[in-house]
Amino acid sequence: MAHGCGRLSACASRISSTTELRWRALVFACLVFGSLMIATGEHESTQAATNWYVLYVYSGLLILTAQMSDTATAFFLGRGDSVWTQLRYIFLGSAAPRRDEALVEPLARGEVGFWTLMPSAFITWIFAKSIQNAAVLGGYFGVLGGVGYAGWYTSFASAAAVGYVLRTRHGFTSLPRAVERCYGPWASGCFSLALLFRLWNEVWSNASVVASFYGEVHSTNWWIAVALSTAVPATYVVMGGMRASLVSDQLQALLGVTMLFSILGLIGDDMPGGLGEVWSFSPPGGWLDGGGTLLGAALIQGLTSYPFHDPVLTDRAFLSRPRTMLAAFFVGGAIAATFIILFSAVGIYGCYVAGAVKNGAPVDVARSLSSAAFTFINLVMMTSSLSTLDSTFTSCAKLCALELFGWLRLEKDARPAGKRGPLAPADASVTSAHIALGRASILSLALAGALNLLADTEALSATTVSGTMVMGLGPPVLLLLAWRFGAPDGSAPLAFLFSFVPGIVFGALYSVATAKRYFTDEDGAAASEYRYEALRESLIDRLAMGTGPYSLLLGMNVIGHCTCFGGCAVGFAVHALVWKLPRTIGEPTVEDPKTGERRPRPGHKQGGDAEEAEPAQAVGL
Repeated sequence: MAHGCGRLSACASRISSTTELRWRALVFACLVFGSLMIATGEHESTQAATNWYVLYVYSGLLILTAQMSDTATAFFLGRGDSVWTQLRYIFLGSAAPRRDEALVEPLARGEVGFWTLMPSAFITWIFAKSIQNAAVLGGYFGVLGGVGYAGWYTSFASAAAVGYVLRTRHGFTSLPRAVERCYGPWASGCFSLALLFRLWNEVWSNASVVASFYGEVHSTNWWIAVALSTAVPATYVVMGGMRASLVSDQLQALLGVTMLFSILGLIGDDMPGGLGEVWSFSPPGGWLDGGGTLLGAALIQGLTSYPFHDPVLTDRAFLSRPRTMLAAFFVGGAIAATFIILFSAVGIYGCYVAGAVKNGAPVDVARSLSSAAFTFINLVMMTSSLSTLDSTFTSCAKLCALELFGWLRLEKDARPAGKRGPLAPADASVTSAHIALGRASILSLALAGALNLLADTEALSATTVSGTMVMGLGPPVLLLLAWRFGAPDGSAPLAFLFSFVPGIVFGALYSVATAKRYFTDEDGAAASEYRYEALRESLIDRLAMGTGPYSLLLGMNVIGHCTCFGGCAVGFAVHALVWKLPRTIGEPTVEDPKTGERRPRPGHKQGGDAEEAEPAQAVGL
């Protein structure tokens, strides 16, 4: 008895010695109080009360269990003690991991292991807007709609290949650093703005999907749901950065998969022939034409350009050991694509209920199922939204604090006089001021993204438009794979800009041509129409390829990508033949593919070519 009391006393002492105890106690108290308020409040229905309760409790638990980070490697790279290490310290008094644990869980040594990175990469790309789009497309094209949308998930292979080569052959610690090194500061600025545009899109598009389960667009309940689904991930990522995001992603990945199979089970129970009938079902008149056209556009973007404008994905390509990263990305990408295809069953079921092709929006389909199914679908949406947004905010913190503010020389900057540019999280110049800047950027992005919902928005446009606008990123990023550092061919800013600018032009043109105006028709029903129908029809006549509603998307991507690749080649040729700039700097070390340890780069002369090539740092247009 005395021994048991002594152990409890020791555990309590270790818990009280942590600086996080008071914060977590306050969060727990707020969670209990808020739950009681929801339980005793007035609601439109029992289902509405359940929805709010689920959102509140789930959000509170994520904040309550969030990791807290106060170092740059933890906040920006996600390194730190595992949850099991912390629990052993509290309950067993063990401050260090067991010896045999190094063979089982690399994370115990502070690294990001396979079982941390794989579920994180998988769930962060299961955006709320993505699974909504999968269901909507399933309602239009059947299972081919889900397969078409899954085409964008080839981005995992492209991002993994680029990250692997940049780390093991060139020694870079991030994609923005490689872009700045080879294409100069103007290219780096354009690249950073494209990434910020993507991150901003992620905030409003995912928050709006979750809010659709809580009220009509722009209603009071809708705005409350937007505020909560944005503020919650912003809160725990401000606390712990990448570390908090990675740890929460493990829970969210498990919950997302569990809820998906629960939903499929409920749909199967409601179909006369079981779940198998979902995949063979065809509505009267058949599905719409054009699912293959969408797949073609998705594959072009996914393999050549789409992943490089999403720092949520590319940042994770630099967290684990190179080979671990490859395995995590290929497995995580396969799971994510499978998840998307399976979720298209929700839209197909919506067509089965309606007896016709229709928009398979999950919120509408959920209402035709049981209250349990509505809660499950809501939980999937909530899980995917929060996991995506916490990763979005993490990437925003790194992009702003290290890669944009790296151009400024803050206090305690240890770099040589006059040296500027993107910083790596492990650089000696990264201080607590950069962590503070990262936290401020998270709050700013959360506010800017939520305010955009004051305008009419459509979640699918966040994918098609942003992916089309940044088609120009693909050629210069892929060119990095074959870059020869120290060769006579030096920095090539025109290679980047001659690709990037045409991509923006094509994307902007597509955005204007497909912009819609939403209104209420004479019968009081919601309706929409294209704002610039004449422009859209003109582009379809000239550029469309394939069939169906995405023929313009495919045509503009085929022609646009060819133009961007051509522009990149012309820009590089100009620098090689006419406007020759100083050669680019090669990193002195690269990563070992298996261990991740830094080793001298083959061909690099210590103190030689790096110093000689130093002027290329400041070269640009």
